[in-house]
Amino acid sequence: MVTLNHIGIAVEDLPQVKKLFSILGLSVISKEVVPEQQVITHFLPLPLAPGQLELLEPTESAGTIGQFIKKRGPGIHHLSFSVPIGELNTLCQSLRSSGYRLIYDQSRTGAHGMKINFIHPSSTGGILIELMEPGEYII
Repeated sequence: MVTLNHIGIAVEDLPQVKKLFSILGLSVISKEVVPEQQVITHFLPLPLAPGQLELLEPTESAGTIGQFIKKRGPGIHHLSFSVPIGELNTLCQSLRSSGYRLIYDQSRTGAHGMKINFIHPSSTGGILIELMEPGEYII
């Protein structure tokens, strides 16, 4: 069974977005540079709801988030779900066998040492879905 981990939001003007969420009572509790993804992640917990918001600040305009913003503008980038430890590879195999297209052939390391893969939006009705398995530590 998967659970909502976060909603990823591509941001172009980080100070403005952080100001908005601050007024709404939400603040960044952690920040992490993820060189492989060419992004800086900023996590904001949602106090009364499962999961959190992840602000995605591109470090390179040619990176995935930089290209996303260039094509579609800032906004919701993906939904992320946690997978129990040891189940990501099996779930990815099941998805492939059922005709779903995954972004990576093998899982990669994401923020917080999580093992990640994505279900391509062409397979999900236009929604990019990230699957995460706890790695070094759980957020």
